[in-house]
Amino acid sequence: MRRLFILLLALSPTPVAFAQTTGDTLPTRRAGQWDIRMQMEGRDGGPEIVARVCTDAETERLLMAHAMGGMGLSCRRNEVRRVGADYRIETDCDLGGMRSQSTAVASGDFQTAYTMRIEGSVAMPGRPVQKTLMVQQARWVGAACTGGMVPGDMETAGQRFNVRNLPRMSN
Repeated sequence: MRRLFILLLALSPTPVAFAQTTGDTLPTRRAGQWDIRMQMEGRDGGPEIVARVCTDAETERLLMAHAMGGMGLSCRRNEVRRVGADYRIETDCDLGGMRSQSTAVASGDFQTAYTMRIEGSVAMPGRPVQKTLMVQQARWVGAACTGGMVPGDMETAGQRFNVRNLPRMSN
């Protein structure tokens, strides 16, 4: 479940886009197919993750309304501020015994492309704090999703699932 949670966060338009936020509001992603490339940077960066996402207004609404609350996320801070043409997102959240703090800077129009740089830390009981740095680049491919994808589908590493079929996502 934690792996799924992390994947949902990575493929959303913000690191904690679905939680209640204070401050400014991020633009909504354009409906259709998005290609998203994510690269963890640093000592143990790992391979680039490439994903395809098919979204529409209803899928974005479901993510915003249910994903975090349904997974037991509790945030002390989730603030979005516009800084010039960019958006700065600061979060401090708990999921069970895991605490995640991050600062992300998002730029782009969210209609054709956006880039997000996410710096953070993850603390789990009995383990040293892990620092993270991920860069996400998203590009809108078109209004029609390809390869049989329907709104809500997310595909990465040859596996596809639909967020609308996840527990507590259909309302």
